[in-house]
Amino acid sequence: MLEFSIKNYRSVSNLKLIPSKDDNLSIICGSNNVGKTNFLRALQLFFNPTTKNFNSKDDIPFHIEEGSRGQGYATTLKAKIWDIENNEIYIITEKFSEKKEVVSIDLSGKKGTEILTDKDVLEFLTKNFKFFFIEASNVNIPELVSEIVNEEILPIGLDKRRKSQKESLERLEDFIEKSKEAVGRIENDLTKIFKEILNEVNTIDSNEWKLKINFPEYVYLREAISSMINFTLFDTNERKLETKGSGIQRTILLSLIQYVNSKTKREVIWAIDEPEAFLQADLQKSLFNKLKYEASENQIFITTHSNFFIDLNNLENTFLFAGTKEVKEYSRKPDMVFYKLNTIILDGSDYVKAMKIKEHFGLKRNDSWEIFPFNIVVEGQEDKDLLVVLFEKFNITVPNILVVGGVDKYKGYLQFINDMCSDMPIKPKLLVLFDKDGGGRSQYESLKNKSYKYFDTECRYIIRFDGQEYNNIELEDFAYPDIVFNAANKFLRKKGYKSIKKLDRAKRTKPTHDKKPILEFLTELSSFNNEDKTPIDFESMGAKLFLSKKICEEVRSTEIKEHDSLYPEVKRFLLEITSG
Repeated sequence: MLEFSIKNYRSVSNLKLIPSKDDNLSIICGSNNVGKTNFLRALQLFFNPTTKNFNSKDDIPFHIEEGSRGQGYATTLKAKIWDIENNEIYIITEKFSEKKEVVSIDLSGKKGTEILTDKDVLEFLTKNFKFFFIEASNVNIPELVSEIVNEEILPIGLDKRRKSQKESLERLEDFIEKSKEAVGRIENDLTKIFKEILNEVNTIDSNEWKLKINFPEYVYLREAISSMINFTLFDTNERKLETKGSGIQRTILLSLIQYVNSKTKREVIWAIDEPEAFLQADLQKSLFNKLKYEASENQIFITTHSNFFIDLNNLENTFLFAGTKEVKEYSRKPDMVFYKLNTIILDGSDYVKAMKIKEHFGLKRNDSWEIFPFNIVVEGQEDKDLLVVLFEKFNITVPNILVVGGVDKYKGYLQFINDMCSDMPIKPKLLVLFDKDGGGRSQYESLKNKSYKYFDTECRYIIRFDGQEYNNIELEDFAYPDIVFNAANKFLRKKGYKSIKKLDRAKRTKPTHDKKPILEFLTELSSFNNEDKTPIDFESMGAKLFLSKKICEEVRSTEIKEHDSLYPEVKRFLLEITSG
């Protein structure tokens, strides 16, 4: 789903949410009663547009239902959906209204330029998607169990072609045949008694009559089986799951989510209201990591009140909801005052968004979002950006990374952190990472033996991509050279300069250039290849900022399998500095 718009649904008057194309896990946070759960309910209605799922008394905003009842007396849901397999864009609109207690639903849509009928829309949604809404107060295990048994969703039904099921199928067929024989005997006995009663009635010809007991077909057998199955956790008793603690229920829920995702033929979309409910902190962290993993294949929307479900390293797909209130008066109800509630999404840069989210959660400056038990300190934002994409590329959990803001600020920054940690209940560790250029070496020497009262520290130099630790190495040297060359060529082409060719790249390992930092080497090569143009200094701030962005893009788009054999030292170093 690329976009989802809501008009006139409960507390939402007009809202559009655009999830990130690069992240299937959308996180919604905000105060109570601002419309987070209503957003998930609207999604559920969109994927299940039936009359039983719409109630105008609850679903049309109160100020419209009881106040205006004008032309806007309808709920409208609209989505833009990308069919990845066929590379087609669907735009689907659903309008729900009610007149004289009769609900009407208008479905319309487009597939590219093709107009879709309501039948087309319904077929597209039901054929391609299965939507689960998991409420905060209702795990709804039976529905998930039903889906696991239901052959429409999972291919674990009665399939003679599957050898592993053959014996079970034969036994089930034998059971069915014997059951039908028993049912047949009951039918005959009942029919005999029935006919004996009617034989005395001359006006009724009952010779061909027979009482019939319909034995269920396979599809109904599945429903019966799913209703008989219950899940339990053997933890010194075998009582039903519903009797277990809520935290255990929601943990087992994750197991079911993973199972359904791994087996389904349709696209499963999950809407989970407060997944952290009833879970201790460690389980919340674990669950968040699992959900991020599951989101690699299926789209997931969650609402949360827990900071453990917010990743400050990536806020692109985190949405902070807020509520507004507007006084409304209507001529048809002159003696009443109504309040129009509306859900909005607070916007801004990642920094502004982070500050707003922290303020929402009531987190102060010396909270766990500033200083974690383990932290890495780097010189600049570009250093952090590259480390983050490399951690993600190697599937290593991204640690808390703090940015100093300049090579000459290390000493003052660490003293500032020491003051911040003075009232923390733990003594955190800071691994301070330095470039091995002149400024970095100077700061390293002044801080490597310094101790602090409220945190432990370790100083490390960055290494080159191949494990070498030559002087003047910077973080750009940590990235594999081909990635840096590709990024540099984008910069050169943008400026109208000649690119760095493969033969030039090979010079990187020659004795003359081997110990040079990559940025100095790029500056020399570009000048040699573009003698008629003004030299470009790749060590200048402007060039470094552009390179940083493009290097990160190159890392994200590079297939790790192609370069894994070239990256062992990078991966080893990342694992070392995150070991704490």
